[in-house]
Amino acid sequence: MPEANSRRLANYFQSHKLLIALAAFTLFLVLSLQVNQPKSSAESTIVKQQTLSYRLFGEKDSGRKAAPVNYVVFGSNTPNGESYRTYDYAFNLPLTALAWERLGFRSIVLIIGSRCEWENDPTLSLIISYLEARRATVIFVSAPLDYRPTLSQTARAFTVNFPEFPGSDGDFLITSDSDLWPLRKEHYSPRPGMDVVLVHAGCCGFFQMNNKSYPMYPMSNIGATVSTWRQIMNDNHSTAGDSESILNYLGDIFGEMMARSPVVVAQPTWYMDQRMTSIRLTEWMEKHGEASVYRVSDKGFSRLDRNDWNADRMSPENFTLKFDAHLPVKIYLPIQWNRVIRPLLNLMYGKDSWQTKWCEDYASEFSKKVTNYINFANVG
Repeated sequence: MPEANSRRLANYFQSHKLLIALAAFTLFLVLSLQVNQPKSSAESTIVKQQTLSYRLFGEKDSGRKAAPVNYVVFGSNTPNGESYRTYDYAFNLPLTALAWERLGFRSIVLIIGSRCEWENDPTLSLIISYLEARRATVIFVSAPLDYRPTLSQTARAFTVNFPEFPGSDGDFLITSDSDLWPLRKEHYSPRPGMDVVLVHAGCCGFFQMNNKSYPMYPMSNIGATVSTWRQIMNDNHSTAGDSESILNYLGDIFGEMMARSPVVVAQPTWYMDQRMTSIRLTEWMEKHGEASVYRVSDKGFSRLDRNDWNADRMSPENFTLKFDAHLPVKIYLPIQWNRVIRPLLNLMYGKDSWQTKWCEDYASEFSKKVTNYINFANVG
């Protein structure tokens, strides 16, 4: 009986050997494909996301050199909580980061004060969370209270010296203010083959220092490659990258008394940052020449200025002729937000855009944190 079964099995394989061979070959192909594919669709998605993030944020991709990154730096002192006015600059920070993002710039935000102060304050921690949503690099500069106003104005010129600075030599860095929103991209973008880009270069005349005349270049927007910034600020001088060394740097130029005196609007201390940077820029040009310095022309364009604000009456066509917007104060107050900022957001991003909604949500959350200040401001 076993022999008969064996003969029948042998005869079956003999008559169906072609079909069996085909089935075995098919199984081999299926197993080979599974080995060569990612283990799961989830892993495949992760790989795609990682590749995309490398391309988006300038990391190495197949050994190719990353494209230069455009950075902007602006900042704020730490609000002292004594008045609603102390929030004027701090409130603007996330909104200003978004405005620069619109032009293709990543923001570096210098905050004069400690991270602990901001993280432990509900209002300030809200600002930080919205800055993080914009992928801004936040650098905290610890400083004594007496010198914080001075450093909030002067520190941006030293941005490339801070250990937390994320840029490389070939990247581009431009200075700005937290209450100044850029509007026209062509005014601020780096120019091919140019090391320095000066915006409004002819606006401010000259000043005298040590029996020498210097052009006053406004800090509102001075741009240069990172390597050029390092030459401008560090050549023939000690490198300053914290509060004390910056104050010493200012003391070497203006004297210790002026460098450590209170900042007063329209007084010499108010212009220390512009004069310091203008002196260093002039020295750099004398050494390297001006062939790689580009001066942006303002001809045909103008500022949307806080002293003559008309965004609520401006047509989209006229809006294209504005290079920036100098914001009024207290824009987080509901009456100011509705009159001043909402019309500007509609012109910049569109009424139904995610950017406008993001700004509206931020302003709404912020106002809930400072209700007492807002009520006091409305009474006043």
